Amino acid sequence: MRFDRNKRRKLYKAFVFIIRLALGCVFLYSSLAKIRQPYDFLSDVYGFEMLGPKLGMPVAMVLPWLELFVGICLIGGIFVSGALLVSIAMGAMFTFAIASALHRGLNITCGCFGSNSGVISYLTLTRSCLILGSALTAYLLTLLRPAHSDIRESERS
Repeated sequence: MRFDRNKRRKLYKAFVFIIRLALGCVFLYSSLAKIRQPYDFLSDVYGFEMLGPKLGMPVAMVLPWLELFVGICLIGGIFVSGALLVSIAMGAMFTFAIASALHRGLNITCGCFGSNSGVISYLTLTRSCLILGSALTAYLLTLLRPAHSDIRESERS
């Protein structure tokens, strides 16, 4: 029975590690394109017609660097819980913005991966939901696993 617990714990850790790496790579890749072409990304932010000039500019300036920082944290295993929380928030924001633009019938590029991003579609929305779901799953597993291992340690004492 003890073998099963250890095996299960390793599977959880491996699963969270794979999600962390995948999310980290996505955020890192998407941030670099936005950092290299900030005006194109600013145009994409304005294209969603959700933020005015006073809010659009700070969002376009901060978001790529936040994605870069979160990507580095997820890949490097630094501040993982915090990075996953920020990933959840960004995933929710992306999902809401894309769903809103689709609902309003806007024919815009998402700006997700720089100027090469295609026009938003339900595939874009699905990708955004996948990012949100992956980050949420990894965060929940990260929260649950340490609690179980603490209980097991106290049972052995």
